[in-house]
Amino acid sequence: MTNFHVCEAGPADLVAAELCLDELSKDFEGSLSDPESERVICKQLDCATLVVEQQLRAKVWSHDCDSELGKLFDGELLVRELTTVFAHGSGKRRGFHSGTFRWRTSAGIVQGHLRGMTNEGTHRKPAFDGCQKCGDDNVMEGRLCGRLVRPTDEKLAGIQVTAAYRIRYDSSEGGGVGGVAGTIEGLLIRTCGCEKDCGC
Repeated sequence: MTNFHVCEAGPADLVAAELCLDELSKDFEGSLSDPESERVICKQLDCATLVVEQQLRAKVWSHDCDSELGKLFDGELLVRELTTVFAHGSGKRRGFHSGTFRWRTSAGIVQGHLRGMTNEGTHRKPAFDGCQKCGDDNVMEGRLCGRLVRPTDEKLAGIQVTAAYRIRYDSSEGGGVGGVAGTIEGLLIRTCGCEKDCGC
């Protein structure tokens, strides 16, 4: 299945695809650019939001669950156009975000997008151990998807990336500020071809 796109794949696509999967497990640290914030007021609905645009830069390195292939994806991550909309006009309230990223690695350059929620805690009681509260105001989490677009080795061409990310940052009324630390846990995905991958 040569046209498999992990970011848009539905159940039927997963059934039809012949895929090779390798674990991706990363830690990262970096910083946010100064937020460019705009407060938007909707009089009809009597509400206000805060729209924040910024960039995130981080160094990325392997963690315990990384595969041998995954270790090639240490490098530098740049999230451009990281845009967040916060409820009630405050960067300390809940929001959602989206951005595009460019990930420079020894395997090549990965490009893609990410999107998720801001200032919420999903790892809370009663389902989990309670390491978060529902209103945590300094966390971003979501899913990133991308494709290796400039491989350093032709054998790596076509690799796709899908992963969950968690980012810890410093919140403020005007948006995120300062340093960030986070995790990336996901998969590297190759489409099986009968002349090479997956033991065809």
